[in-house]
Amino acid sequence: MTPTVDLGPEISELKPSMISLRRTLHQHPELAFEETFTAATLAEHLRAAGLDVEEGIGGTGVIAVLDGAGAGKTLILRADIDGMPLEEASGREYGSRIEGRNHACGHDANSAIVASVADVLARHRQSFTGRIAFIFQPADEPMRGAQRMIDDGFLERLNPDMSVAVHVMPPFETGQAAIQSGPLLASRDELVLEVSDPGGSLESGPGLDAAHLAARLVTALYDLVGREGGADENVSFRVRSLKAEGGVPAGPSHAEIECNLAVFDNALRARLLGQIRDVSSEIVEAAGGELSVKADYALPALVNDEKVTGIIEEAAAPIIGRENIIRGLRYPFADDFSLFMSTAPGCFILLGSANAEKGLTAALHTSEFDIDEDALPVGVQIMAQAALDLLNQTEQR
Repeated sequence: MTPTVDLGPEISELKPSMISLRRTLHQHPELAFEETFTAATLAEHLRAAGLDVEEGIGGTGVIAVLDGAGAGKTLILRADIDGMPLEEASGREYGSRIEGRNHACGHDANSAIVASVADVLARHRQSFTGRIAFIFQPADEPMRGAQRMIDDGFLERLNPDMSVAVHVMPPFETGQAAIQSGPLLASRDELVLEVSDPGGSLESGPGLDAAHLAARLVTALYDLVGREGGADENVSFRVRSLKAEGGVPAGPSHAEIECNLAVFDNALRARLLGQIRDVSSEIVEAAGGELSVKADYALPALVNDEKVTGIIEEAAAPIIGRENIIRGLRYPFADDFSLFMSTAPGCFILLGSANAEKGLTAALHTSEFDIDEDALPVGVQIMAQAALDLLNQTEQR
């Protein structure tokens, strides 16, 4: 039986350190796969806390491992680290020092929270069993940072059982957090369908070429998704472009369709992707054409695990009050943390970081965005307590 720990007092003492780290990162925002200063700063911080640190994962990713008092499960705690190509207009004294670069998505805060959880739990190795891997991921969706880290083999090496990520999120205020089981973020699939008639001999009607056949295909795909998705499934299908060339009488022609699919149900996503390929092949081949379908980008829906989320909710309730736990959300955008969750079921926490009284209400991805730094210790306490409970309340593998 592991001892019960009251983390609140020492987290309060660490608040100046959290703010300092967050501001250092905020002043040096770096774009996807260019996060060299960010990665080095975090690695140094984590080594100072006594963790084993590995750098250069997936390019500029950092992994720090903390072992507990004995054998047990492995938990991932993830933060994203990249900035955005956006000028800052917050007017803060700790504003970005790099022209045209900004932490307008709050990844500086996410990183400071997870690194500070490492500070706290490194002092309490005897309070949990198992292992915690602190993951600092470059180039979040859609820049493919998670996939590059996976391609470097870290999931196979760690073999994680559970995963948790935190992301600051206005308009929720400091002291609130969205912690819900089930679908939270949509899938994202970017497909490229290429239709060609190499010999200029399509057989389904006079004057038919690849461009006309592609137009038929677009209509069929919209009908398919509308029919299979249903009105209540929150399915989005959009054709971004249709490009065509050739098509002179009896000459070769080629058309390219770029489209997006977003779904909150991964079983439905798999079914629709299969049907898109089948219907497209049937239409094109029946006309004597050739088809190729390429997945330019693919992310599953982010669906929070019921058991993991339940433990986190119980950890958060005494900290922020159950009335401040937000549920019932669905956002149409994606996050590549879902790739980690496909291996290690988990929970994506949205942490309130706005404060209307302080004038901190700007949305993510805007030049005016900033966080209420009082949210940092709240996030650290929720994540640290959740990590202890997840490792101590679940059975060893």
